Amino acid sequence: MRCKMALVPQMGLDIIVEEVELDDPGEYEVRLKVMTCTICNSDVLAWTGEHGEYEGPGGAGHEIAGVVDAVGSKVTYVKPGDRVLCSEIRAGCGHCVQCLNGRPFFCENIPPMSFRVPSAMTRLNGERVIQTCSGTNGFSEYCNAYEGMLCKIDDDIPFEIGSALACGFMSGFGAVLNRVKVKPAESFAVIGCGGVGLSAIMGARYSGAIPIIGIDTQEIKLEAAKKFGATHVINALEEDAVHRVKEITGGPGVDHAFVAAAGKGIKRTAMDISADYGQVVVVGHGHHRNEFMEDINWFELLAGRKLTGCVMGNLTLRRDIPKYMDMYRRGMVDIDGLLTHRFTLDQIKEAIDDSLHGALKNVVYIGEEIPADKLHTAPLAGQKVSADA
Repeated sequence: MRCKMALVPQMGLDIIVEEVELDDPGEYEVRLKVMTCTICNSDVLAWTGEHGEYEGPGGAGHEIAGVVDAVGSKVTYVKPGDRVLCSEIRAGCGHCVQCLNGRPFFCENIPPMSFRVPSAMTRLNGERVIQTCSGTNGFSEYCNAYEGMLCKIDDDIPFEIGSALACGFMSGFGAVLNRVKVKPAESFAVIGCGGVGLSAIMGARYSGAIPIIGIDTQEIKLEAAKKFGATHVINALEEDAVHRVKEITGGPGVDHAFVAAAGKGIKRTAMDISADYGQVVVVGHGHHRNEFMEDINWFELLAGRKLTGCVMGNLTLRRDIPKYMDMYRRGMVDIDGLLTHRFTLDQIKEAIDDSLHGALKNVVYIGEEIPADKLHTAPLAGQKVSADA
């Protein structure tokens, strides 16, 4: 079938929207009518070569919510008409050694995440579109996805909330609960107060952390950090973040430092603000070539300091997402507050640019119209307000 999608003709951010041909779903695949796809910084990085350079056209978009349109012959979890989110973390088989030990991400019986491989989309000139950052391309009217990437979403959960749950929220909130494992009254700091960092702050607040410190270089994000539960905020352009964190904690540094921004220098700062017995958990990253580290010494770990990472919140997809949906409907987490502006698929270049200039998390509406009460009513992030505004 034919549908519209956003792609780049070559690696970079020269994004265009055009009609492509979508293959029929395979026997374990589902065709989704994409309703919304929120923008993650990984989409931008992937288009520009995060997972390595690629030749030819590339697609992106991995925070997907939509409706099942068709299913392959061996699909058992969903049927046409089901509302679902589509995530990069896979629901495991449930019976291999990895799944039985609580590591469905490493399931031995499902396809691994595949980046820089041909997708199910073909341009009308015959070129296959590359999947640059996920198992499908969500900035499209329709896409095919492996059944294990799906989790059903309840009828009262808006599609845009389902999209945010599919990566950004779980990568922050889930990481704090499942990897960081903050205990009540432990100290917590996050570097990078975008969608993932703010979700981590919500996770720290939910877990009972005190103090909760948000570190960034943009005032708009620091103000958001206070809204989501930070007890202290630090503008790293105006203050020495390491000195200020140690001042707030009375000397030792934080029990947990959470990295939600790219750059090896930022990881160095995270080590410096953590206590000798503390933990550094890295989620944020940039291009592979820019993340090699030469400035951490083994002696920094001898006293028990830990340095680790976390992918997609270390979630068990179909166990944790229903819990997060219930927390959302009960007002225990503020996912609506993460969503900044809404755009159509034809406006995706504007949406990406806005995301690069301070927006927390923008939503691309594809299969449904943007609600009238959610149309832009203020200047986009990064735009100046005129004297007449």
